[in-house]
Amino acid sequence: MNDLKFAFRQLLKSPGFTAVAVLTLALGIGANTALFSVVDGVLLRPLPFHEQERLVTLWESSPAQGVEQEAVSPPNFAEWQTRTDIFEGLASWTGPADFNLVTQEGTVVVRASYASANLFGLLQVEPQMGRRFTTEDDQPKGAQTAIISHKLWQERFAGDNQVLGRSLTVDTFGRRTYTIIGVMPPGFQFPEDTEVWLASGWNGLPPDRREGHWLSTLARLRPGVTLAKAQAQMNAIQARIAREHPGVRVGSAVSIVPLLRQTVGRNTRTALLVLWSVVAGVLLIACVNVANLMLARAASRQKEIGLRVALGAARWRIMRQLLVESVLLALVGGAVGTVVSFWIVKAFVAASPANIPRLAEVTVDDTALCFTLVATVLTGLIFGLAPAWQYSRPDLNEALKESARGAAGGVSIGRTRGALVVTEVALATVLLAGAGLMLQSLARLLVADHGFRPDHVLIADLDFSVSGFSTWVQPTDTRPQVRIQELLERIRQLPGVQSAGAAYNFLRQDNRPPVNSPFAIFGRPSPDGQGPTAERDAISPGYLHALGIRILKGRDFTDADTLNAPGVALVNESFVRRFFPKQEPLGQHVSVDAHPGQLDARDIYGVPIWAEIVGVVSDVKSLSTQPEPVPEIYRSYWQWPMQRPKLFIRATGDPTTLAAAIRRETKAVIPNLPTPKIRRLSDYLGESVAQPRFQTGLLTLFSAVALLLAACGIYGVLSYSVTQRQREIGVRMALGAKRRDVLSLIIGQGLKLVLLGGALGIAAALALTRVIRSLLYGVRPTDPITLGCVALVLIAVALIACWVPARRAMTLDPMEALRHE
Repeated sequence: MNDLKFAFRQLLKSPGFTAVAVLTLALGIGANTALFSVVDGVLLRPLPFHEQERLVTLWESSPAQGVEQEAVSPPNFAEWQTRTDIFEGLASWTGPADFNLVTQEGTVVVRASYASANLFGLLQVEPQMGRRFTTEDDQPKGAQTAIISHKLWQERFAGDNQVLGRSLTVDTFGRRTYTIIGVMPPGFQFPEDTEVWLASGWNGLPPDRREGHWLSTLARLRPGVTLAKAQAQMNAIQARIAREHPGVRVGSAVSIVPLLRQTVGRNTRTALLVLWSVVAGVLLIACVNVANLMLARAASRQKEIGLRVALGAARWRIMRQLLVESVLLALVGGAVGTVVSFWIVKAFVAASPANIPRLAEVTVDDTALCFTLVATVLTGLIFGLAPAWQYSRPDLNEALKESARGAAGGVSIGRTRGALVVTEVALATVLLAGAGLMLQSLARLLVADHGFRPDHVLIADLDFSVSGFSTWVQPTDTRPQVRIQELLERIRQLPGVQSAGAAYNFLRQDNRPPVNSPFAIFGRPSPDGQGPTAERDAISPGYLHALGIRILKGRDFTDADTLNAPGVALVNESFVRRFFPKQEPLGQHVSVDAHPGQLDARDIYGVPIWAEIVGVVSDVKSLSTQPEPVPEIYRSYWQWPMQRPKLFIRATGDPTTLAAAIRRETKAVIPNLPTPKIRRLSDYLGESVAQPRFQTGLLTLFSAVALLLAACGIYGVLSYSVTQRQREIGVRMALGAKRRDVLSLIIGQGLKLVLLGGALGIAAALALTRVIRSLLYGVRPTDPITLGCVALVLIAVALIACWVPARRAMTLDPMEALRHE
């Protein structure tokens, strides 16, 4: 307690030193507390399920084809259930997807999933009201039952306790009315913000189609079963299934991923850990700066420490006193930093892109406060250890002389302070290298040529899943392509419209692998179901022109390519390079469903199975942080319509002025269609780079703070060195040294430290920046240009930091410097 009281008095006696040190530490500790809260809330905090560490997701995979995770086919899922004994159970779901909920006010969109009867049982979550699904609910054409989320119950049913037994009308792929049998507890929305759960027996998917990969699966490991054991057994089962079904596309292995890791995602995990590492680096640099301040402050107390030692104080007693002061200083900084962390967390959550999972749950809670306390004490010990060690054994003969000026403690102290500066320069170099790579990656991502022209283009999302529309069957006026053709003609007549077209799918907007659906080339056998795969899409005439996609060979689709005409297809450059490198692609035939049969064969709906390649178009890259082209097949939308197409309208001027007219024309042509969501294609592109832009901004911000702290450290060391070397500089100038000689002396001293720290930092960056490889686009982690620019920035900032104390040294009066001699 005496040490603590004395430490308080010492800090109050030096308010300037205390304020600078507290603010420096508050910045580092506050940022670390905030990032720990984010990492804990997103990556570490258990999911709200009983024994969640035993919950895993299962996916089919084909490592030889580069497919890490693929949805499971119903027959394979059924065989997993019967052949394995390592799980307490397996459940499946499809979705979530946007469904149209019919209310008295009209149609609203909700997120819905088809869930197997045992999904809630495996999660060990009971409805707040009502019951779970039963096996009777889960049968094809079984009871039409639904469970709703607590949020939907409050918003759409006003929290009515009599909601059980009421009807819920869903208008998707036909209008059906379900009976509400349960309400889930608050906050439960698994999977991915689901608001309505329907029994999977009504999902309309054929349960015997082994090539139909559309089930997401969940399992609970039995007690004592390790992930490695489960992986080995499931791989053996899947390999046996693949051997039993040759010629069918079946995954060769199984990917088992803990539910928490699957929920977070690999890229989010990497990005958050990188950001936290950067913030930890900022805290270390702050510690180094405060350690240098403490060394300078302890130098002025040499005589006091010498008297303590002369009166019998042991080295440990001196170290304890100095460490108590440093820990107390850190605790004050930690208290201020905790307050700062609340603001940082709020700003982080508000500025973050919407696709970071679990971010809404992030708070500065008790766990974060415990982390802050531990980090604060460790911080105090880290920056207090150097001065405590150096000054706990003073030279009494020098320390007690009347002429002692509180020198820095000799050569060893100078080396210690120099080593600290080298350390913070090295840390700042690593952080700057990471920020430079991310900035260069983002710059290349923003200017990447995706293979189309996004300017002056609007996207309108249509939904033909409402009742009254059918994709294939008669009568023809209920097919989406009939109404879309009429709608496109009316839109093309609007003033300011240059061209318009429709497509079923448009560019992946995340970092998951391509869908890579199987297809067949007529005349080429597919051995053991491991045939070729490609992305597939359905587009209308006008789509290519609206987006500015070039036709390299052949022709575009026309309005004559209808359901009754021969099947036609377009392919892209990547498709030709991979599958027809030395062969003419035009005139070849492909089938996106890989069905055998004659060229004129049609399926049960009258759709042509085989399509002739009539054109080759330029590549279009995905909207992801790795925008690479993949092989792609385009079918005519008139022959291969889907329920949720997108319209693409190119305008001659500002495209947003057309939004109201497009909604009006859509309502006139298709009155019962939900109001289309309309946005600019450039905004769509902006969403694709929101996360890398956010990550790069944070990394750059904290790297700039690190550089500033490093510059302050360099300035502090040199400034103090000038003060301690006044007599030496005076002697040099008295003996004829010129001002430029003094300038080069001080700047040279600073640059030696900077160059050594920079060299160590570059070496560390070459090894550590490989961690962010998955976050980079178009730039290598060891890019020499980036590392060279980092070195130049570091030297420039160091020169500025060295200039002020060097200039002060130049203006020293030799008579004043030597007066005491």
